[in-house]
Amino acid sequence: MEVIQEATRHGRQQIAVVLALFGLLALAGSVINPLHEATDELRHYRFVQHIVQLHRLPIQGELPCQAQGHHPPLFYALGALATFWVDTGRDVCYEPSTNPFWQYRYWEVGRDNKNLYLHGADEAFPWSGAALAAHLVRLLNILFGAGTVWLTWVLARVIWRSRPYLALGSAAFVAFNPMFVFMAGAINNDVIAAFSGTAVLLACVVLVKSANGLSHAWGVVLGGLYALALMSKFNLAAVGLLLAVAVTYVAWRKGQWRLWLAVALIAGLVTAVLAGWWFGRNQMLYGEPTGFERLTELWGVRDPADSWGLAFYELPYTWTSLWGRFGYGQIPLPDAVYRGLRWLVGLGLLGLVAPFLRRQWPELRAAGMPLLLLGLDVALFFAVVFNYLLVSPAGAMGRFFFPALPALAILTFYGYSCWIHGVFSVCRWENKDQTSSIVAWGLNAALALLTAVALWGYLRPAYARPPAFAANTAVPNPTDAQFNALANLRGYELSRDTLHPGDELIVKLYWEVTGQPPGNYLLFTHLIDENGLMVAQRDTHPGLGNFPSSQWQPGDHFVDTVRLHVPETMYAPGQATLSIGLYAPGAYRLGITAPEGTGLGDSLTLGRLDLEPSTGTWPNPLSQNFNDNVRLVGYAYNNRTFRPGDVLAVTLYWEALPQLDRDYEVEVWVCDEPCERWMTPRVTAVRPLDPPASTWRTGQVVSHTVPLPLPGDLPDGAYVIHVALIDPVTKEPQNVLAADGHILDNRLLLARVYSGP
Repeated sequence: MEVIQEATRHGRQQIAVVLALFGLLALAGSVINPLHEATDELRHYRFVQHIVQLHRLPIQGELPCQAQGHHPPLFYALGALATFWVDTGRDVCYEPSTNPFWQYRYWEVGRDNKNLYLHGADEAFPWSGAALAAHLVRLLNILFGAGTVWLTWVLARVIWRSRPYLALGSAAFVAFNPMFVFMAGAINNDVIAAFSGTAVLLACVVLVKSANGLSHAWGVVLGGLYALALMSKFNLAAVGLLLAVAVTYVAWRKGQWRLWLAVALIAGLVTAVLAGWWFGRNQMLYGEPTGFERLTELWGVRDPADSWGLAFYELPYTWTSLWGRFGYGQIPLPDAVYRGLRWLVGLGLLGLVAPFLRRQWPELRAAGMPLLLLGLDVALFFAVVFNYLLVSPAGAMGRFFFPALPALAILTFYGYSCWIHGVFSVCRWENKDQTSSIVAWGLNAALALLTAVALWGYLRPAYARPPAFAANTAVPNPTDAQFNALANLRGYELSRDTLHPGDELIVKLYWEVTGQPPGNYLLFTHLIDENGLMVAQRDTHPGLGNFPSSQWQPGDHFVDTVRLHVPETMYAPGQATLSIGLYAPGAYRLGITAPEGTGLGDSLTLGRLDLEPSTGTWPNPLSQNFNDNVRLVGYAYNNRTFRPGDVLAVTLYWEALPQLDRDYEVEVWVCDEPCERWMTPRVTAVRPLDPPASTWRTGQVVSHTVPLPLPGDLPDGAYVIHVALIDPVTKEPQNVLAADGHILDNRLLLARVYSGP
C-alpha cells in the first residue's frame, strides 16, 4: 500500500479530470441507450432480480426464461443490494415487446431497425419501478468502470513514477474506449471483470517491485484478490498464472522459497474460503465445478476440432467489438474507425522493440518484469478469447478482453514514448517527456472525441424517433389517404424512378396521426412486377422500429423513411408497382380511403418504376462469391411463367477464381415462399458441375443448365429458386461472401417464377 501511495502522490488532479469525463460519458451512454439493448443486459438484469425477488441464486435451466445463472454472483449480489428496495412490479421473467425486424442488414452503419425491443413511456425520466432498478445497477457498473480507469493509472504510476504522462495517457486510453464506456453504462459483469483483473495485475506488479519481497501478508492479499476475480467472472481464473509467475519470480530473485510455499498455501486457503463455496455449489448442482457443461447444453457449443478456421475468421469482428459495436453488434462504427484504431494500437506496440534496437538495457531492466507481466496479461486474455471462439457461437465479443485492456493501454503508450525518445535521441532534441505528454493528451483527446461521436452520432440516432414535421408543411406528392381513421398519409417521396439490380430505393412517407391505434400495426412496402411476382419487400414497425403505432398520439406528424433494397438477382427488364399498407400482425390489413371517402382497398399504390438490367456480359449479371472459389456472374430462366408439368431450366454462369482447387455440385430448389431451409422443396436437383470445376482455368466462365420438371399437380402461385454450391465430399454448402469478406449466407435466392394460367 505504501508503494501505491508514494507512486500516486502527484497527478491526482489530472486523473480526477479523466475520471470525471469518463463518468459523464458513461452516464450519457446509459441514458441514451434504452433498457436491455446492450448485449445480454436483460439476462444479467434477471440475475439481479432473481436475488431480489426469490432471495437465492438462480440455477441454470430452472427458469422458463434465460438468465446469466452460470456467472459467479458478485456483481449481481451488489446489484441486488443497490435495488432491493425498488418495487419493479414485474416478475423475474418479464419479457419486453420485441422488434422482429431488429437484425435487418445488421452489418450496416445506420439507424434502420437497430432496436431489439420496443420502448415506451415506462422507460422515460424520471425513472421509477423497473427502469429505476435497471439504471441503479447501471450506475453501479459505471463506478466499477471508473475504478478500472483509476487502477490503470495507478498501475502505470507504480511502474514508471518519473513518467506521469504514461499513466495519464493509459488511463484515458481505457476511459475513452467507446465500447468500454458503453458497457460501463449497461448491466453486465465484464466491467467488474476488468476491475478485478486489473487489481490482480496491480498487486503482481507491486509485488515484483517490492524491496522486501514475499511475506505472509501477501498470501492474504493475493488470495483475496484472486477470490474477487473468480467471483467476478470465471474467465479470470486465467490470472492465476500471473500470480504464480509474480510469486515465483520474487522467490527466485530473493531466495524466499519457504515463503513461496507459505504464500501459496495461504493464498489457496483464502481463495477457497472466499470463493470455494461457489465451485462446490456448481459441483453439487451440475456435476462439475464450473457449470460450463450445463451452459453449453442450454446455449450451444462448438467442437474445437472443427472450429479453428471459424475462430480465425471471427477475430476481426472480435477486434471491432472491443472498440465499438453497440447493442448486440448491430450498431457498428464506420470501417475507417476500426482501421484507424488498428494503426493506433499497432504502431504503439511496434514501439516496444525500440529499446531493444537501441540497447537500452538499464531501462529494460528497470521495467522488465512489470512489462513482462503486462505482456503476459494481454497474451492470457487473447488466449481466453480465442479459446471461447473455439467452443462457443457467442465467443466473438471483444468485451471478453476487457480484463487485459489496461495492460494493452499501458503497453501501447509505453511504445509511443519509446518512439518519441528514440527520435529525439537521434536528432539530439530535448524535452522528450514534454513531447510524450503532448502526444498522450492529443491521442486521448481524439479518443474522447471519438467516444462522444460514437454515442451521439451513432448510438443515439439508432434509437431516435423519426423526425417530425409541422402540420402546415407542404409535402411532396400529396395523397391524403386515410388508413382506418387512424393515420393519414399526407404525401410521399421516392428517391428514384428506375431500378437496377442491387439498387436501394428510399421511400419517405409523411404521416399524420388522426386516431389512437389500439395496438401495434406493421408497415409493408411491396415492389411487384407486371407478372405479379414480388421483386422486393420490407416489413417494419413505423419509425424503423422506434415509433410503433401503440405510441402514436392524435396530432403526431412524422416522416417515416423506408429503405427498399432491390436484390442483385432481380430479373430485368420490366416494370414494377410500388405499394404500401398497414396491417395487424397475423391478422388483417387496414382499409384505405381517399379524401372524398372512396375506398382504395388495403394497399396504396405510390407509383410505377422501371426495372433495368445491370450492364454485363451475362444475363442478369451478378457477382456472388462462393467461398473464394467460384463466382456466380449471371443466370437465366427459359421462362418465368409456367404451367404444371412444364420444365423450368435454370442456367447458371460460373467464373473460376484463383483459389479454385476442387470439384463442386450445384443444388437447385423450386420452393414455396419464403423458401426457408426447413421447408420441403417442390422440386430439387443436385448436379455436378460439368466440366468438373477442378479443370477450369482462372477467369474462365462456364454455363451450367439445370432442368427442373415441375409436378403436374403444382398449385398456382409464386415460387422461389434456391441455389447452393455443395462440396461433394462434406456435403456442406459453401458460404456466399460479401466484398469485405463477411458471410452473407450459404445459399442464394434467385428471382421468383410463377406457376399458373
